[in-house]
Amino acid sequence: MNVLKHAIKTGVLIGACLLGVTATATELNRIVAVVDSGVILASDVNLRIRALEQQAISRGEQFVVTDAVRQQILERLILEQAQIEIAKRRGLVIDDGRLNDTLRQIASNRNLSLAELRNALEADGQSYLAFREQIRRELLINLVREREVRARIRVSDAEVDRFLETTGGQISTAPQLLLSQIVVALPNRPSPEMIQAAQQKIQQIRDALINGAPFADLAVRFSDGPEANNGGDLGWRNLLELNPVFTDALRNATANTLVGPIRSPGGFHLIAVRDRQGDQSVVVTEYNTRHILIKPDAVRSPDKAREFTQSIRDELSAGARFDDLARQYSEDPLSAAKGGDLGWVRTEQVVPAFADAIASLPVGTVSDVIESRFGFHVIEVLAVREADISEEQLKNRARRILTERKFNQELDNWLRQIRTDAFVDLK
Repeated sequence: MNVLKHAIKTGVLIGACLLGVTATATELNRIVAVVDSGVILASDVNLRIRALEQQAISRGEQFVVTDAVRQQILERLILEQAQIEIAKRRGLVIDDGRLNDTLRQIASNRNLSLAELRNALEADGQSYLAFREQIRRELLINLVREREVRARIRVSDAEVDRFLETTGGQISTAPQLLLSQIVVALPNRPSPEMIQAAQQKIQQIRDALINGAPFADLAVRFSDGPEANNGGDLGWRNLLELNPVFTDALRNATANTLVGPIRSPGGFHLIAVRDRQGDQSVVVTEYNTRHILIKPDAVRSPDKAREFTQSIRDELSAGARFDDLARQYSEDPLSAAKGGDLGWVRTEQVVPAFADAIASLPVGTVSDVIESRFGFHVIEVLAVREADISEEQLKNRARRILTERKFNQELDNWLRQIRTDAFVDLK
């Protein structure tokens, strides 16, 4: 039942309810509930039941369908539909472009093209169009949660500092590892023969990985873990919150490495460390920069704006002071009054054209006219330095943790409220 309770809060894992599941023509599409202007069909409930059955089978477990289970699933669908109804009232939509990007990502996670994903679904007797619409629905639910809940979450600098002083904060900000795993499971009290067979199997899988076999493919084919259908993807995990046997094995593991086999009470594990962050010194290049911005508008065409910017550039070449011309002409309201001064910036903080310019300019040199989406720039780099931003990164990570905590609390409250406010007619 925990999986159902979790799903009510977090929503459906993208595609989970349709992967490996399809409706039959014999299902009775009677209405079982009306939620505001939307309806829930008996077939919707049955599809979710089959999805949970499939997940249980993949874990080697049995899923018993009781009246209580059906009621929980129906309640989950009611809550989802209530969120869809709010999205409708707010005029929120998921366009085909965003939907297709998500579908391509789902396919990529399975080492497939979008066309191959479609073919795979249809080969299993599933409706690709139904799958698309389920993904659109899940994206819409996520969007309305972002607008209605996350948008009002605020975390102060003082909250971040207090959090980092606590033991929980120190654990929470420990190194993060992006992991995937392949598991060869063992039963309780395995015989020596079972252990030997599992060891041989995990070693064969490891050999295949060393020889270049895709990790995700082998996870789907051979792993006994619950995440096998997702290519063994475990997502980002906190090093200090893992089982100690994994913490010890992964403590010094670097990105793009294979660790294991690792023996745990549940079996043998191969762990792919896809990325690691949070415990390394982060040094970036910063540029002390100033600029003059000229914008095209209804009166001044882009060509005229470029010509005017070039004339400013010519004045600088003739010896005019950069700060004087910035105060006189620049149309960047934040920097013009400061003589065009932008302070210390990093390339990732500015638009690409601007980033390319500052990264290539010698110190004390004025750029040619640079075009960006904001208009036309003349840029000067006054100094360059290397800056350690490890503490900044640590605080950013702490802020994300606190934000997610507040979001989950607010989401719980919001879900309860919309369930109370929704018009629900059970049939």
